Amino acid sequence: MHFAAIFSFLSTAVGPLVKQVLKALGIGMVSYVGLQIMVDQVRGYVTSNFAGLPSDVVAVLGLAKVDIAVNIVLAAVITRAIVAGMDKASGSITKLGSVKG
Repeated sequence: MHFAAIFSFLSTAVGPLVKQVLKALGIGMVSYVGLQIMVDQVRGYVTSNFAGLPSDVVAVLGLAKVDIAVNIVLAAVITRAIVAGMDKASGSITKLGSVKG
């Protein structure tokens, strides 16, 4: 008798929760794969353009840490896209300190 009540509770409470989790994972996976492809292409483009520069210019860019700056910018783009995707999936608005979207 109690098993029917427990099963009824689990089917009404856990079913939609599992559905939401799978939906969020699906959106996250598609976003991650798409972003990963985009970032790989951008990183390849930047790397190929740096490879075509004279060695003196590459040395100065290395001293100026331009490679780290490019990685920081790409990480910021990925983070912003992931936060925006999470906001769309959950329906809430995430605030990152003083950053306004």
